[in-house]
Amino acid sequence: DLANCVTVYEKDETGSYAIPIKAMACSCGLEEGSTPLGTFSTSDYYDWRLMVDNTYGQYAVRFVNRILFHSVPYVKDSADTLLTEEYNKLGEDASHGCVRLSVKDSKWIYDNCEIGTTMEVYEDENPGPLGKPYTIEVDVNSPYRGWDPTDPDENNPWKGHLPHFENVKKYLTSLDIEYE
Repeated sequence: DLANCVTVYEKDETGSYAIPIKAMACSCGLEEGSTPLGTFSTSDYYDWRLMVDNTYGQYAVRFVNRILFHSVPYVKDSADTLLTEEYNKLGEDASHGCVRLSVKDSKWIYDNCEIGTTMEVYEDENPGPLGKPYTIEVDVNSPYRGWDPTDPDENNPWKGHLPHFENVKKYLTSLDIEYE
């Protein structure tokens, strides 16, 4: 929670989830205690989900009560309505309690973590064994500002036009964006 980093583990030879395989920069709750601490299981999955503040999250996965993993918020349930200012907060506290991720990372959880996947939220400044990935800061004046640069959507205008490195806050959300 304090580190704003999600680390995914796979099973080792003893069946324990001990092998770190992926780290994702995220944004947890802005208010203390808004992202609950504890061990939870994923339950409901949504392509798009209306959030408590009337924004939308893409690839939302519930893990406790009203708290979900989901993309950075959008104005509408449309991939070209990203709230760029909120995207630029990835890696720091910013949400009402949910765990915000880039589209690429929220889609990874949506696609790879089946219903009932166990996850733990804990407070620690240490981001975990893989460290905390860097994030992109999108220029709010960019003509592509309504899109998450990591979104695999075929209509994403960032494809072929990676953000200029002078706009990089902390490099890339996931170091393996595959745009040509």
